[in-house]
Amino acid sequence: MNLLSGMEKFGFSTDGELDILADDKPKKEKAVAKKAAPVVKQEKDFVLDKKVRCPVCDKDFPIKAVLATKLKRLEPDFDLRPNYEHVDKIKYDFISCPNCGYSALDTMFSKIDTARVKLIRSEFCPNFKPQPNEQLPDLYSYDYSIEKFKLALICTMKKRAKMSEKAYVCLKIAWLRRAQLKELEGNKEADPKQVELIKKEYEGFYSQAYEGFMKAISAETPPYCGMASEAVEFMLANMSAYYKKYDAAMNLVARLIQSPSTSRKLKDKCVDLKDEITAKAASEKA
Repeated sequence: MNLLSGMEKFGFSTDGELDILADDKPKKEKAVAKKAAPVVKQEKDFVLDKKVRCPVCDKDFPIKAVLATKLKRLEPDFDLRPNYEHVDKIKYDFISCPNCGYSALDTMFSKIDTARVKLIRSEFCPNFKPQPNEQLPDLYSYDYSIEKFKLALICTMKKRAKMSEKAYVCLKIAWLRRAQLKELEGNKEADPKQVELIKKEYEGFYSQAYEGFMKAISAETPPYCGMASEAVEFMLANMSAYYKKYDAAMNLVARLIQSPSTSRKLKDKCVDLKDEITAKAASEKA
């Protein structure tokens, strides 16, 4: 029963049972939900150590690799350059042996036959000079990665790789240089001569990649270095527009739109690109 019944007229609530010992009992603190500080992800959170065996010299060596499954993909660049949150994965898209120098795209490093191993051993390795006391960095810088990609490019030429592989290595270098230029935008302390050198390398390797892929799609059977023909042709259409080669761009776009193997999503992108090319060509004629 309610022992304080009737106290309502004095303004006191009498709900519940009377317990005069309640004030002497230790009170349980209400759990206060603490907001955890937001975890700020950094590049190092996605990079791990791995060991790789070189198919040329048969020695093990450490590399840094990216946990691609944990990366959040962002909108790609106009030429399909992939972008990710917190880390530029392209910096880690190579493998380079510090012992014999053999270097390649990470997807192609182990895919080398006996004949090409012999070519690397005879035409590349004798000239390679291992760098004394070279330490594997905790994170790859743009300059470090580009240096290794250039070694990979020399290897692709020495082993007489397909044009698509050579073009893809050039494209990766160009993409890295472009990322460097973005980083340097608005940096008043940047060395103008260094910026100009990066620009020249970007344009040089980008041009090599464009010409190489254009040749590859006419001489090779897809996929091109692991890439589907539709992706490469769409990329080349955008690159053609970049170089103001509007007829080539329109031909590639038309071929993609008419192809039954092109997905609806890509066809929609091709229609948008076609309108963009038409507008650019018209504005230059005006």
